[in-house]
Amino acid sequence: MFFSFPLFTDLMTQRLMYSAAFECTLLEVKVIPGLGTTIDVVLINGTIHDSDTLVVCGIHGPIVTPIRALLTPKPMKELRIKSEYDRHKTIKAAMGIKISAQNLDGAIAGTNVMVYRKKDGDNLEEMKATVMEDYDKVMGNISTVDRGVYVQASTLGALEALLEFLKSEDVQIPVCGVSLGPVHKKDVIKSSVMLEHKPEWAVILAFDVKVTADARQHAENVGVKIFTADIIYHLQDSFVRYNEEQKRIRKEKAETVAVFPCCLQILRCFREKNPVILGVEVLEGILKVGTTICVPDVMDEEGEPLMIGKKLLCCRMETPGGGSHGGSHGGSQGFTRNNTEY
Repeated sequence: MFFSFPLFTDLMTQRLMYSAAFECTLLEVKVIPGLGTTIDVVLINGTIHDSDTLVVCGIHGPIVTPIRALLTPKPMKELRIKSEYDRHKTIKAAMGIKISAQNLDGAIAGTNVMVYRKKDGDNLEEMKATVMEDYDKVMGNISTVDRGVYVQASTLGALEALLEFLKSEDVQIPVCGVSLGPVHKKDVIKSSVMLEHKPEWAVILAFDVKVTADARQHAENVGVKIFTADIIYHLQDSFVRYNEEQKRIRKEKAETVAVFPCCLQILRCFREKNPVILGVEVLEGILKVGTTICVPDVMDEEGEPLMIGKKLLCCRMETPGGGSHGGSHGGSQGFTRNNTEY
């Protein structure tokens, strides 16, 4: 223990030592009234000035934009809580900073932020390629299918974790498209394509992101389901319950359309007028409520098999001793259903 302590302090000293090399990570993208779209970053090393130009990873490519303001919360306040901010000309690491600038709507949380200083001889094209490396790596490894759900996440790391979870052996939920940031109307439109092919997959799984009002309204109008959660497992549970409910609804609808063929033998007629009540024996198949019954050996006026109607009740015949009598004539005293005579 005595020998490991000096080694530990030497290593941690090197890790915690301030470096002039600029290092900054984007934590969150927020819209602040009066400031527009801002980004919350943590400045790990180096120095940032309000005259610098930012180079940020964006959904549609690198974002290059001059800084409007460098903001920090008042003393004893958190950066995440809405409050008054102090403006700075220069900030030195390490510090959490809110940066106001133009064209930050498509910025991706969880990626690196760089500053371009032309007077220092920085190569802008190299910086653009550097900030997009993580995004290109993650998006390049994503495999999608033609039929599946739409996935939305807040950061690259969250998206990668969610996709790994969905393709695991225990889950296996197919994914047809992905995106980062809040759910917008355009994301709902992309997901609605599944309504024509597999309606139960017209679903957006939104992990740790917000849903805009117009996106939610459009989803309700077209029939796209949006599930939001801050825990991955909750998204899976919601999707599984929704799928089971959709299967149940489809099954109920199919029952009125599907035909279950069966062959019956009429044993006794209890009522000849509407409604006709017959005692029958099921020779083949399954007799279900709603099954259309016809007599193939008897033709109607148009030369078609005589249609008797649809079965409305499940009935049986019983002997006086209480035992089921399968439908023979002898000894049949009553026509019962649920122990009630008709």
